[in-house]
Amino acid sequence: MFITVAGGDRRFCSQLESLLLGQNHKVTVLPSLGEVRQSLQALPPHLLVVAPESDGAQACQLLKSIRDDQGLRKLPILCVNPQGVSSDGVGYLDSGADDFINRPFNGQIFLARVRTLLRRRIWNGDLEEDEVTSLRCGALLMNLVSRQVILAGIPVTLTRLEFDLLAYLVRRPDQVFKREELLESVWNYPVDVATRTLDKHVETLRRKLGDFGSMIQTVHGVGYRLAPPPASAARR
Repeated sequence: MFITVAGGDRRFCSQLESLLLGQNHKVTVLPSLGEVRQSLQALPPHLLVVAPESDGAQACQLLKSIRDDQGLRKLPILCVNPQGVSSDGVGYLDSGADDFINRPFNGQIFLARVRTLLRRRIWNGDLEEDEVTSLRCGALLMNLVSRQVILAGIPVTLTRLEFDLLAYLVRRPDQVFKREELLESVWNYPVDVATRTLDKHVETLRRKLGDFGSMIQTVHGVGYRLAPPPASAARR
């Protein structure tokens, strides 16, 4: 899916961008809320994330102007509240936001909110099913919005983190990922945190995926890679 992230905090918006790219979304980052309307009219996204740096008054004005535009009324909007107080989010909702999340927050909660808003568009018929981003590698098919995994025609049940880890590997087959990158991108852990949770999840994934699981290879001293079968590749 194509998602626009707008906000004045460049570092924070970059973090949101990394989370969304990890789910195979296409992302455009706008460093100023003043650029949003022009960008939306030129290339409407499937979802807009508004992350005001401090005062939410400008964000509320932006939301109202978007909802006054007949062509943008169905655009899902997720606001990130910098104040961290639930009552502050009421202004965003009243101005036209579909949902809001307070800072600081867990990256996986943010991604879950994104998935929920995108699912609503699909279920409402605003987006065609073939617009849903998917990944394929050999006999493995992953639907990143419905979060379904099909292996050789058979559904495979994965936990949220197992799914996110597998998607991250499938998105860039044959690339070696450092343990620190996977922990930071999938779990949103700081790079200096030592944990065995990654190894445990890889072990469980290999078991659930059977023969396909053997393609998740350990690169000793570095991390993990997905070695795709011949003539297969991950694709949108």
